[in-house]
Amino acid sequence: MSKRRTIANVLRSLLATVLVFAASVAAAGGGVEEPPDLSGHWAMAQVTTDIVEYPLVGRRTRVAVLVLRLTIDQSGTSLTVREKHCLAILDDGTDLVQTEITQAFLRSLSAEGRTATLERADDGWRFVFPWGTEVHGARLEDPVNDPLPARPDDPRVFDQDEDGNPGVTVRLSILGLVRGEVYAVQRLSKHMEGDVVSNDHLVGLITWTNEQVRLAATSDLLMAGGDADVHPDPERSYFVARRITPDLTCADLEATWREVLGL
Repeated sequence: MSKRRTIANVLRSLLATVLVFAASVAAAGGGVEEPPDLSGHWAMAQVTTDIVEYPLVGRRTRVAVLVLRLTIDQSGTSLTVREKHCLAILDDGTDLVQTEITQAFLRSLSAEGRTATLERADDGWRFVFPWGTEVHGARLEDPVNDPLPARPDDPRVFDQDEDGNPGVTVRLSILGLVRGEVYAVQRLSKHMEGDVVSNDHLVGLITWTNEQVRLAATSDLLMAGGDADVHPDPERSYFVARRITPDLTCADLEATWREVLGL
């Protein structure tokens, strides 16, 4: 056998070995699985539960539901999420207290894009919103660590909902006898992580902290209480999101969010 033919045989043998190895890697799942496509429009409900000390009433379990309309842009496993706050509902855990979050406050919340990621897990894909901190009613140089203002004349306080009062306005009724407004600043931090059930459905838990300072109120009685602790059961704070059509607006979700989200 000539030397040239021997070299050709060796090369053919090496090529065959490479092809067999590549085929075995692909068969074993060595390829990279594409992440689910979440780009588009979504409705989301964020449900958070805490325990609040109310004036004259005492401690009650409060459940807050925030309904949002999301627009998600996706590049690989990186997501940019723009949020529009549609509706806030508070169940104070008793008929003796009624708390109202104003539409003016919801409209004032930022719609800038937040970053989320998709992470591969053994049983599928995970949707992760990293820790983020929002300060309402005040502008802080360090939003995470600076102390919240304690006085309405603190220069860091601003009228976020533009109603002529410092901070953000919360309307409160206690025992049907004391009704008025509380003007406050708040620091809210959240981490959200859950399962991609499908390309149209997300569920997960919310880990969160909430700090609030009452600056003033229309009644001295409304300045009392207000201390709150996140509920110790982590499953009492969660989110659900489902894909929606582009024409479904916040006004539509105000009336249909339970049906849309299956809650």
